[in-house]
Amino acid sequence: MMAVNKQSNITPLNAKSANQLNLEERKMRYSQVVHLRRRVVLVAVMLVVTIFAMVNYHTQYVKYETAAQSLETAKANLDKANKTNANLKQEVKDLGDNSYLEKLIREKYMYSKDGEVVFNLPGE
Repeated sequence: MMAVNKQSNITPLNAKSANQLNLEERKMRYSQVVHLRRRVVLVAVMLVVTIFAMVNYHTQYVKYETAAQSLETAKANLDKANKTNANLKQEVKDLGDNSYLEKLIREKYMYSKDGEVVFNLPGE
């Protein structure tokens, strides 16, 4: 873009050429204003899109972290439930055994066999 320099000591010879110079100068200024306006609008749109993307990313990241934490909690609960289930299955299996039942009843309810003497020790 070439700028037209106005000098005060140069005057156009006729009015038509003066109008032509003024018209070209106005077109150039208008073109500069339009380009500047386009750049400002483009930067504003890019800024809005960037902010929207960042907010969206942050929201999704928070959801992901919450889901990951919930997954870890669920896995821990599942492991605990599996261990409890295994212990209960083993206990059901052991309850089918008569020797285990005798031992359990003797320990829990303080039963004794015929002729057996039970001693209770302090601290047990």
